[in-house]
Amino acid sequence: MPTDIKKYAQLALIAQMYYEDGKNQQEISEEIGINRSAISRMMSEAKTKGIVEININYPWRDKDLEKKVQNAFPELKKVYIPACTDPSYETMLKTLGVFAAKYFKNKVKDGMIVGLAWGKAIHEMIERIPNNPLNIEIVQITGATGHEGLIKDGPLLTRLLSEKLSCPCQYLHVPFIVDNQMLSEAMKKEKVIHDTLQYAKKSNFTFTGLGSTKEGLYTLKETGYITDKEWSEIKNTGAVGDYLGVHYNIKGEVLDISINKRLIGNSPDDLKNVENRVAIAGDKRKAEAILGAINGHFFNTLITDNFTAERLLEIK
Repeated sequence: MPTDIKKYAQLALIAQMYYEDGKNQQEISEEIGINRSAISRMMSEAKTKGIVEININYPWRDKDLEKKVQNAFPELKKVYIPACTDPSYETMLKTLGVFAAKYFKNKVKDGMIVGLAWGKAIHEMIERIPNNPLNIEIVQITGATGHEGLIKDGPLLTRLLSEKLSCPCQYLHVPFIVDNQMLSEAMKKEKVIHDTLQYAKKSNFTFTGLGSTKEGLYTLKETGYITDKEWSEIKNTGAVGDYLGVHYNIKGEVLDISINKRLIGNSPDDLKNVENRVAIAGDKRKAEAILGAINGHFFNTLITDNFTAERLLEIK
């Protein structure tokens, strides 16, 4: 037996005795005749060489709360609620990102097309997806914010995910919002843009975030697309959130306002026939925005945190 194979076999044996048989390092040392300090080093080496892979079931799902939300909103195909230990925005984003990455890994298979939007939650998910080749195609479903120094922007996230999975992607090389409706309509008729928007309709999955018009959460204002005056005017129309940039009210009705006519990207209506439309959104301040999006049937799978889910049930 080659020396390296013999060594790997010994490392595997020690790992099996410790993790599966429940023996401590002293017991292993006495049984196989290797001193305890060497056993400790060999167990560390077993992890380094991939012989031992530790899988932590984090985050833990609140399945009772999932059932309550599912019953309250039967229009949703599936609800996932990874439990957060505290309601801070940072903890919530990390928790959603870890869970969404696991969901992506388990659900997205070779041969599929994945439509990808942009935002903080999507960024958190992509950061935690392992670097493993996957035979899929990614398509960008919204234009760029124009602030591509931000890693959460559309084209950068699309590229980041395609590099992690060593798969091709289709970019949407256009601004997210333009100056007027006429320009938006004209650009969407350009062949390359039109073909990309049409291709996105063939997606097996779409992954999107969800925006809120509340102070501190309105990304379009943070990125400079919307002025304070425009923000106030938009809120006065009853807008509670935006999905793919499309603003809507608590009833899920798309509003007849200027910004909705100046977008370049796929609309909720464009993607209504996609089998799995996954929204990743948390923070209980977004509850009204999530409720409106559910009422509008913009997505059919929701990944949110327990604090947001509880607030969602309160305001239903």
